Amino acid sequence: MILRGQVIQLHRDLYIRKVLSTIVAITLLQTIGITISAVVAMISPAIHLTRPALISLIILALISIANSLITLSSVRPVRQIQSWLSQSEDSIGNLSRLNMTLREQRHDFLNQLQVVYSLIEMEEYREAAAYMERLYADIQKVNSYLKTSIPAVNAILQAKAQMCESRNIHCDIQINSSLSDIAMPPWELCRVLGNIIDNSINALLEKQDDGERILKIEIFEDIRHHCFRICNNGPEIPESHLPRIFEPGFTTRANMGDGMGLAICRRLMESCGGSIEVSSNKDSTCFSGKIPRRQSAQT
Repeated sequence: MILRGQVIQLHRDLYIRKVLSTIVAITLLQTIGITISAVVAMISPAIHLTRPALISLIILALISIANSLITLSSVRPVRQIQSWLSQSEDSIGNLSRLNMTLREQRHDFLNQLQVVYSLIEMEEYREAAAYMERLYADIQKVNSYLKTSIPAVNAILQAKAQMCESRNIHCDIQINSSLSDIAMPPWELCRVLGNIIDNSINALLEKQDDGERILKIEIFEDIRHHCFRICNNGPEIPESHLPRIFEPGFTTRANMGDGMGLAICRRLMESCGGSIEVSSNKDSTCFSGKIPRRQSAQT
């Protein structure tokens, strides 16, 4: 279902790009045609137009040129809006999947309690203890995603972990910060984490060898910053690409994505006084970020 949704979104993005390209091409052709007509009418002795008609033609040419400039300047904002809408749909999809996961876990937990109750009722205490140990390990696994004080971050981490599990990716999440005094709005932090984790998952899906796909997410803090480190053992990013990886429109994935995700991440990080960087070698690719703690909490 998720793969089908991605294919539909890809087709929709390609359709929008074709529509925009067609509109730009038609507008430019119209402008060129009207401009040439106006120039020919002014310099050709064989064409006799009344002064009002000539003025009207010149005005029409100028309007057409202005329209072309406006159309060209609006392409980039439209692409950005398309990217933001796509990210919003992804976030809604993640929350929907998380809601479904929580409902399934609740149903499963009730079934597990019934099993434990039945074992105790039958006086199978040793078997009940062993069963509860296995159940406790599962609960601890879920609890590992819920350590920050920001519910939205907890939700997106659990949703991404579930996404990894469905794609046969080992996801290791280590949280050593509550993020209680982070100087970034929760929804912006979720956009940053979501973008980078999605990029890492996509990179791991492109991994060609038969080795284990591993995604490691760390959230920690120091005296001045809250930090994150997101690493994957997917394909190495070429060294020549690293200086451009956060540039708007730059992408290492041909015909997929619009190259805006990481650029948005850097803009959001820098807007709150933070920073983000990337390193890559044959073993792993890591995105590391620092976000200041709120001043009021430090004093």
